[in-house]
Amino acid sequence: MTEVEPAVTGTQSVFRALSILHAFTAQQPTLTGPQVAEKFGFSQPTAYRLLRALEAEHFLVFDRSSRAYSPGPEILRLAGVLLHRDAFVVQTQSSLIRLRALTGETVAVYWRLGDKCTCTQELPSPHPRRVEAGIGAEFPLGRGPAGKAMLLDLGEAEVRTLLAEPDLPAPVGGIDALLAELEQGRERRYLVGADETVEGAVTIAAPIPWVQPGLAVYTVSAPESRFDPQTRELAANTLVEEMARLHAILRKQNPFTM
Repeated sequence: MTEVEPAVTGTQSVFRALSILHAFTAQQPTLTGPQVAEKFGFSQPTAYRLLRALEAEHFLVFDRSSRAYSPGPEILRLAGVLLHRDAFVVQTQSSLIRLRALTGETVAVYWRLGDKCTCTQELPSPHPRRVEAGIGAEFPLGRGPAGKAMLLDLGEAEVRTLLAEPDLPAPVGGIDALLAELEQGRERRYLVGADETVEGAVTIAAPIPWVQPGLAVYTVSAPESRFDPQTRELAANTLVEEMARLHAILRKQNPFTM
């Protein structure tokens, strides 16, 4: 007897299709129908139906030799619209280039998407041995330097309420230890962590000061062997100075920014 799937509404189909798009990352730039079915618990006919719909609208392209799908030109078109409209995105890209040149290490921008801290821009270090999270990499809020730095501009009550969400893992060492770390970080305007999300890596993270609190952070990351305490401090000071420089630039462009 053939199993019949429950009826799927139009809204459910939209969310399913968007979930597939969210699944593509720098570490997984392609997906096959069976992989999508397994990842989301869809039947294979449902997975292929959604993939073909996204392909028809050019959000995905299909490689016949590998039988895999990858992001398509419609995503590039939308990215172009965003770049044309939003000076903020353009400024962050030029800022990342400047910051990488000044530090010589991998730099990235993370945005809060739901209860995750997600890498949306990254420029790897030119060194052969370097740290890369990869665009699309996700970490829980309150975990790792980037996830913690998202909380620097929030008050204690907001942090406690946010981290009480059942889907978020408890902070390592407990909420009180995290609050104490955040208090120190607010004075310096950055946080430093080693071996927290990437083994052997040191990451410095600072909140972006001209957007909504708790929305975005910059990071500088390097192998621990190359990031001794003095080098970390120099990189951290450079990061804080770059945040102040960008704040001033964007405030001139838009006097209504923070």
